[in-house]
Amino acid sequence: MGDHYLVFDQKELIGAWVADKVKQTGSWGDFYAMGTMQGDQITAGVVFNNFNGANCTVHIAVEKPSKAMRKLFIAVCDYAFIQCKLKRLTGMVPTNEPDVIKFDKHLGFREEFVMKDGAIGADMMILVLSREDAKQRWGV
Repeated sequence: MGDHYLVFDQKELIGAWVADKVKQTGSWGDFYAMGTMQGDQITAGVVFNNFNGANCTVHIAVEKPSKAMRKLFIAVCDYAFIQCKLKRLTGMVPTNEPDVIKFDKHLGFREEFVMKDGAIGADMMILVLSREDAKQRWGV
């Protein structure tokens, strides 16, 4: 199958794959996406949307973890904090998804607050990755 590699020029393909994995039902609106592939198979993807100049929301899906994940998340931080000059990334995870919350915290996200009844059948945890935390965790 070959090595995993980063993909930056397949926005629609990665966006559709992430939408399927995170059960996104509507449009992403204006978005950017990047990911990793092995051969012609997507193994991880990240969608950025709801940009406001200081922040955007980020949606992460991983099918098959690989060594390329580190490179992908460095690219995520580079895009968000260097290219877009954002101050933070915001993730929203239902509290009934503890493995996702644990994974996001491993990436450097911190819990900011919980929205009561913010998800179907659960509360919604709001997680943030600040520029400072990204620099400390990922060197970007």
